Amino acid sequence: MSRIEDVAKLAGVSTATVSRVLNNTSNVSEDTRQKVMKAIEELDYTPSQFAKALAKKTRNYELGVLTSERIENILNLQKDNYGIKNFYSIMLKGISDSAGENGLNLRFNTFEKTGADFLKTVDALIIIGGDSFTDTIQNSGLPIVLVDNYIPGKLLDCVISNGFDGAYYATEKFIKKGYKRVLHIHGSLNFFGFKNRYEGYCQAMEHYGLLPETLECDETSQNISYITDMAMKKKPDVIFASNDPVAIMILEHLKNKGVSVPQDVQIIGFDDIFFSSVVTPKLSTVKVFKYEMGSVAVNRIVDLLNNKNRHPSTISLFTEFVARETTK
Repeated sequence: MSRIEDVAKLAGVSTATVSRVLNNTSNVSEDTRQKVMKAIEELDYTPSQFAKALAKKTRNYELGVLTSERIENILNLQKDNYGIKNFYSIMLKGISDSAGENGLNLRFNTFEKTGADFLKTVDALIIIGGDSFTDTIQNSGLPIVLVDNYIPGKLLDCVISNGFDGAYYATEKFIKKGYKRVLHIHGSLNFFGFKNRYEGYCQAMEHYGLLPETLECDETSQNISYITDMAMKKKPDVIFASNDPVAIMILEHLKNKGVSVPQDVQIIGFDDIFFSSVVTPKLSTVKVFKYEMGSVAVNRIVDLLNNKNRHPSTISLFTEFVARETTK
């Protein structure tokens, strides 16, 4: 199926010019109009209602962006402790930029404050994070795209990072280097992202005939210090943390205890937030493409508003290992 971009390319004009031709506006030369109409005919292009609405500028679509109050509080932090805020702010930048490119207005809210009145003011929803949200939101009848979350059994579009593959690859990478004692410290498995990474780690260990060794933490500095001390009693070659903030807190605790990284133990994080590249030593991690996740989610919303490819789908973005100074 041809797109407005295809018509613009063939006619040698901008998409805005194609839109003006489609809506029969007067500020287009006859020569340009003929080029566009010829391209439309050659490509058998049928303009969508969404494209027409954007071209006419009669109204802009309103896109609701929902987070939990927990994430809202993180985003409002004056100081970004351990880079937790950075993960969500980059994702939101991807959403904001793509929304602007597609003529969508953004309206922000939290799950807890979103009721029927708010839902009446938006045309679609992007929902960020793994926190639970209400049936009122899910049953609103609006196009919905989840970002950084997947809910088993629910037919909802979602854009996620492939944490399973990223964790599997990182674990396998060090096993192949000869390190057999790779220990995984993770957050609550009630969150999809942590569970996905946990499963990738476990499968890699089991594939190579090794026993997975895991410890769960609650992402507070005091608890992670306690969990790290427990981990070190197992004499690991590598500690693989489920995200960068946890890895950075582990690194700080070990430095305070006089443990040398990576000489005594190697550390891997997950996400590649900004802080991972400025701590000492710099953190080796698995890069999640946060900006792209936000941008892709908006593109999917545009498809849904355009009644295009309506069947729900999961879009999974592969990760990338970033070697720095906490690994050998």
